[in-house]
Amino acid sequence: MKALNKHRAKLKILSIEMPNAPYLNRYALFETKHILSMKIQTTIIFLFLITSSLIAQNDSISKNVKNDKEEYLITVVEQMPEYNGGLEALQKYINSNAIYTEKARKEKVKGKVFISFWVETDGSISEPKILKGLYPDLDSVSIELVKNMPKWIPAQQRGKPVKCRFNLPIEFVYGQDIKSDKPEPSKYWSKKGKKKFMKICTQEFKKSGIECNCWLNFIILNYNNKTLKELEIKEIFEKQKCE
Repeated sequence: MKALNKHRAKLKILSIEMPNAPYLNRYALFETKHILSMKIQTTIIFLFLITSSLIAQNDSISKNVKNDKEEYLITVVEQMPEYNGGLEALQKYINSNAIYTEKARKEKVKGKVFISFWVETDGSISEPKILKGLYPDLDSVSIELVKNMPKWIPAQQRGKPVKCRFNLPIEFVYGQDIKSDKPEPSKYWSKKGKKKFMKICTQEFKKSGIECNCWLNFIILNYNNKTLKELEIKEIFEKQKCE
């Protein structure tokens, strides 16, 4: 009997020391569930915001493509526009058409013209403009050079051609001594280059020896620092004049 009373006394003491123990356990469990619930909700909201952002970005690209006529600038495309033949062919085209004017020669101008233009969905070039000029004559040469470019391979977005703006630097380096009255051929054009050019000129393009000599002098004057591999001879014959 005494042992039973003693046991009851212990239970009473425990009850006095922790009167709200079951309630506290239930509260702690509720708090844990509540925190987990909040974390799950936060994660869901975060994922929803990311998804919404990606959808909005895709919609923005679609709007840019659809509103092409309003000339929205597409800053990111899956595939950028490309000159037919790649960078090497583009550099040949520039080398063959970036011709100094007499005034620019006398002023000893050298440097780069930075130009921007649209590549349309059919690959044609439109609205070239100077981003950073060098010299008025050479700026004009650069604009004409771009205007007369053959069609490019247009940019691609989601498997469809899109209008895209392209920026291009055009370098002008004169390969002759400005003070010299008569152009002096470089080591390349005085031997190897001359021999190869005369063969191409007479045999491939069927020009006379007199015409080919005229063109050789033109090349020495304007392309003395270039080689045949860096030039498009057909382009030079079609676009330039030998006088």
